Amino acid sequence: MRLELALLSLLLMACPAAAPPSEAEGPRTVQVTCAAIVTRVYPDTITLRGTLAPLPARDMLVAAQVAGAIRDVTVREGDTVTVGQVVAHIDDSRLSDAARQAKATLASAAAERKNAQTSLARSRQVFAAGVAPRQEVDDAVAHLASASAAEDSARVALDAATRDVTRATVTSPIAGVVLRVLEKPGELVDGTAAAPIVEIADTSELELVANVAAADLTRLARGQVASITFAGHDAPYEGAVSAVAPAIDSTTGFGTLRIALAGVSGPPIGSYGSATIGVGEPRHRLLVPATALRAPLSGEAEVVVCGADHVAHVVRVKLGPAIDDLVEVDGTLSPDAKIVIDAVLGVADGDTLDERAGPDTLAP
Repeated sequence: MRLELALLSLLLMACPAAAPPSEAEGPRTVQVTCAAIVTRVYPDTITLRGTLAPLPARDMLVAAQVAGAIRDVTVREGDTVTVGQVVAHIDDSRLSDAARQAKATLASAAAERKNAQTSLARSRQVFAAGVAPRQEVDDAVAHLASASAAEDSARVALDAATRDVTRATVTSPIAGVVLRVLEKPGELVDGTAAAPIVEIADTSELELVANVAAADLTRLARGQVASITFAGHDAPYEGAVSAVAPAIDSTTGFGTLRIALAGVSGPPIGSYGSATIGVGEPRHRLLVPATALRAPLSGEAEVVVCGADHVAHVVRVKLGPAIDDLVEVDGTLSPDAKIVIDAVLGVADGDTLDERAGPDTLAP
């Protein structure tokens, strides 16, 4: 038995190793469908997405200027407000007490100042009669100056306390529409912008605000015409670029673009929209169906070119925007080339192509 196993081992070692299937087979013959690339003339455009928003200076978060509990909120979301209209009240009982105390302090200071004036007048009389020394007059002058300063300080305190009582009534700084009510009666606010009560915006002028990559931002300028569409609204809106950020965010690599819309009515603020902006003269574009693309990665993909020699040639291309049912590819492909549009994933570079009958072109 041992002898038989030894002879079998020697026989296997003497036989040449079998080649891997891929090397043994060599280039394969693959049945495919090929079609000519579509070449069309389209305007040079940039398409981006953004959010509908009011103008920057016409969107206000309205906060109380004094701390306290909210007594009531007098508006609701969707209400139209005018400049100076009351939107909320802060409990002013503490502020009113402070104002009364400041008023009493002022009255006391005024009385002290009046008494100091009387004392000074009397000291001057007795000094003129030679009865009192000069020091008494000097002391009376100093007393009057101190009393006058105390009265001025009390008056300033009263003015401040009175303003605080007034500020307990929160009013709108602009005319517009209440977008959000952020606080409810009974909640506490600290009297700073960090605790807004309502958001009010002037919706008569709106913009689409988008974050744009640096490469596209350099091709955009004020005044360029845009066509904007919103979900649920069939008709597009006209607009024009109103502001282009002069700098980009170093963290994200994006800059802000604003597009002013003309005659907007319907889409609510915050709606997502898509804008197409013309940035140059019309140009020829090479287009292929998405099904002809494989191994997409970082804006690139592969296509299989049907060579005149009936051999597959895998080419890496850069991807542009989708147009209709096709995708733009870069100019490394010849406009006269044909590409595989069927069974793309099963084709390797160098395979022999057995072309099935198919469309002459990808154009619909």
